[in-house]
Amino acid sequence: MRFLSLILVFTAFSILTSCRQEVRSFDQPQDTDLQADPDSVVFEQVKAEFDSFGFRVDTLQVNDYTIKRNESFYLILDKFNFSAQEIHNITQKAKELVDVRRLKPGQLYRTYASADADAGISRLVWQPNPVDYVVFEWQDSLNIYTSSKSITTTQESASATIHSSLYEAMQNEGLSPLLAYKLSDIYAWEIDFYRLRSGDNFKVLYEKKYIDGEEYGIGDILAVQFEHMGRLYSAYKFESEGVSGYFDEEGNSMQKALLKVPFKYNQRISSNFSYNRFHPILKQRRPHYGVDYAAPYGTPVLAVGKGTVTEARYRGANGNIVQIHHNSTYRTAYLHLKGFARGIRKGATVEQGQIIGYVGNTGRVTGTHLHYEIYKNGRPINPLTLDLPASESVPESAMPAFERVRQEYDRKLLDQQDEYAFPNPPLTHINSGLPSGGRNSSGALHTTD
Repeated sequence: MRFLSLILVFTAFSILTSCRQEVRSFDQPQDTDLQADPDSVVFEQVKAEFDSFGFRVDTLQVNDYTIKRNESFYLILDKFNFSAQEIHNITQKAKELVDVRRLKPGQLYRTYASADADAGISRLVWQPNPVDYVVFEWQDSLNIYTSSKSITTTQESASATIHSSLYEAMQNEGLSPLLAYKLSDIYAWEIDFYRLRSGDNFKVLYEKKYIDGEEYGIGDILAVQFEHMGRLYSAYKFESEGVSGYFDEEGNSMQKALLKVPFKYNQRISSNFSYNRFHPILKQRRPHYGVDYAAPYGTPVLAVGKGTVTEARYRGANGNIVQIHHNSTYRTAYLHLKGFARGIRKGATVEQGQIIGYVGNTGRVTGTHLHYEIYKNGRPINPLTLDLPASESVPESAMPAFERVRQEYDRKLLDQQDEYAFPNPPLTHINSGLPSGGRNSSGALHTTD
């Protein structure tokens, strides 16, 4: 009997020990790939997700929309069951920040709503452009504010050889056409981009912008080396001590007292400067003291430099003409205009790049064109060969800082040399500075165009 009791006690002890071991094995993690930390599992389940506007989206219903044609702000809110009075109140409050009438087809907006379908939207984000957006929030009360997405900027380099045009060279290299526009703007005082030659080439260091990881556009050009007709034109962006702009390797401004051409975009030359040209109407040889640009009718004509209008009228064979006195050395003339821009009259002050008139065919002409002339100290000068004076330079006190910037940009441009080399080294930097001086003759216009 005692033996039977011992057996029963031993059996009970074994069962109890086994149970305790099972409990212990459940509490303690096992050495297996399938086992996970319970706390980390819970963390993963509640991990918040945010969109590009910075709003949490994992707990809300988020929908994106594109504004349709003839879809107004009223129709958008009406679609989400806002009453007419509520829409009026929202519109009135929005006037303090934005004009909701500026909604345009193709613009995007996003709505946020809780899981409760009857609760309606709690937030609407309208994005008029890729950077800026307007937020309408309905919490305890209506809150409206504007904000902008962050823009990430990187530095990129590129190079190309020109065979027909700058824009085609850009296209062949997969570069933005805006880069070509910026280059032509920098060199507007140095290079006539309509007269580029096959074999001209460039290397450029520029900024590229990104929003939400996607390319947004082109920023500033930081440095350029442009070889044109065997000469190397270098330009560096620099800001310091009250000067800002693009400067050559010696610190002279790329911006000159006069633009190279009187157009925003270069136009085809139909007749060049000549001392002995056969006149197509008069049928005789005589001087042609200017350059004819066969620009389309109505193309805006720009003042090539700051100055005072000394003549703006219709004058016989010259047609509608504008003359501008720039300084004691230079004056320019623009002939055969369709008409004058607003405010252009004798005595008016104009800025460089200001529209002064429009290409036409008034006066003695055979077709639509602009006849453009430059006078230096009263003598006609070929606009295509004139070296233009710089408007400003880097101050002597800022030259050490400029040299550091220039050397840094040169090193980065040199990295491009591994993939690209100028075909005709060595090249000579040109010094386009021209000392001013002398008196301006008040003689009559020499043109016989």
